[in-house]
Amino acid sequence: MKLGVIVVTILAAAMLSISASASSPIVTIVIGSKQDTEGQILGEILAQFVEARTPYAVARKTNLGGTLLVFAALRSGAVDAYPEYTGTIDAAILHRQLPFPAIRSEMQRKYRIYVSNELGFNNTYVLAMRATQAKRLGVRSISDLTRYPGLRWGVTPEFMRRSDGLPGLERAYGLRAPNAVDVEKSLAYQALARGRIDVTDAYSTDGQLLRYGFVTLRDDRHFFPQYRALYLVRDDTLDAAPELHGVLQTLAGTIDDRTMTRLNAEVDVDRRSPSDVAASFLKQRFGVTRARPADTTATQLERALVRHVELTIVTVFFCTLIGVPLGVFAARRARAGHAVMKVVGTLQTIPSIALLALMIPLFGIGVLPAIVALVLYGLLPIVANTRAGLTQTPEDLLDAARGIGLSPGQVLTWVQVPIALPFILAGVRTSAVIAVGTATIAALIGAGGLGDFILTGLTLNDPNLLLLGAIPAALLAIVVDEIVYRLERFVRPRGLPPG
Repeated sequence: MKLGVIVVTILAAAMLSISASASSPIVTIVIGSKQDTEGQILGEILAQFVEARTPYAVARKTNLGGTLLVFAALRSGAVDAYPEYTGTIDAAILHRQLPFPAIRSEMQRKYRIYVSNELGFNNTYVLAMRATQAKRLGVRSISDLTRYPGLRWGVTPEFMRRSDGLPGLERAYGLRAPNAVDVEKSLAYQALARGRIDVTDAYSTDGQLLRYGFVTLRDDRHFFPQYRALYLVRDDTLDAAPELHGVLQTLAGTIDDRTMTRLNAEVDVDRRSPSDVAASFLKQRFGVTRARPADTTATQLERALVRHVELTIVTVFFCTLIGVPLGVFAARRARAGHAVMKVVGTLQTIPSIALLALMIPLFGIGVLPAIVALVLYGLLPIVANTRAGLTQTPEDLLDAARGIGLSPGQVLTWVQVPIALPFILAGVRTSAVIAVGTATIAALIGAGGLGDFILTGLTLNDPNLLLLGAIPAALLAIVVDEIVYRLERFVRPRGLPPG
């Protein structure tokens, strides 16, 4: 009885905490960004300027993945503003090239989204190679690559598929890149530096280019469009927070190419945080002092760990609440049970990042869609183990139970479930470990947790940050597994052998 009270109390506290943090008052502006260094810096510049110059509070949702994901978050209202580029709006959102005034009016008409004035720099695509290899092959421009179809290309997933990426580049230059593979950007730089690939896409203001000493190839046919940086803001947000207009106007035209490259390098090369780099820029350019002190790494880690535990507890609770009855149904209805197993099995095969992305149109970003996705992803072990445990009850025990007049419900409750309990809890243990691991990916849709450190570490190529997220996540998985194991021993009926 005491254990039940403790479990219910923990669950209630977790749900209240998540609910409180997931909902925000209208005076809070949620500023998002993609995973890249530049996006995080620009997001921080806007966030800190809003905090310093307006009465509004700011919530940050960084590391939100690619364009389509963060734009879906903006449209759903889960994010109020984020930095974007004219070329990306043309290629990935509006799907046609337009002059800037037309971009602004079309975004307003189609999505009720305000396009700010440009910040002042053009961060267009470039192709990068190792300087030694480019010199040896005599490659100075993109056209020169046509002589070397055997070069190994490693490009970001967006570049691989977008019309202003590799497909359009091949058509414009007559290039062939049969060896091209998808690689996350920070990993692509490492692979290029180590000679694992020969060509990768990059951004012209990327600080990593300075770090590795790569050369960029001249776009001699002027294929890549301009990517002028700006902010996208929901109209509803501007209506509720009119002072935000002034902040956007003040930032317009204040960051040129050289400045942005320097800011990126301060993060990528000098290992400063995007928050500190943004604060230094605002101090130097506008005399703005940071409105609130930056959180220490220990504070960030504590907050991330608490959120990760919350996500895990709530996920395992609902996985069990849904999975056990489904397993019982699957065990007692053979044909329908087969269909149930196919459905939960199919959910397990969907890549976790894809499942999370599918939640955005339904629930936006944040904790709720993360929990829904994590629950769907964690059902299979519990359903399968419950079904297996119930169907393996010895037939003679079932006959004996029926012989003494027990109803089917009593047979299930008093005979089958106690015998199947080791199987059921083994499924819960597996589901719990899956929840801990998959919750690290949930940071991509703004759910927080230890995945924030992992994603930031990947983006900045910082193994220390990566380990700050990965090691606690691994330890948490061990702790969760041990807790469920001990729970199994605590609730196991007497007389059953240990699992």
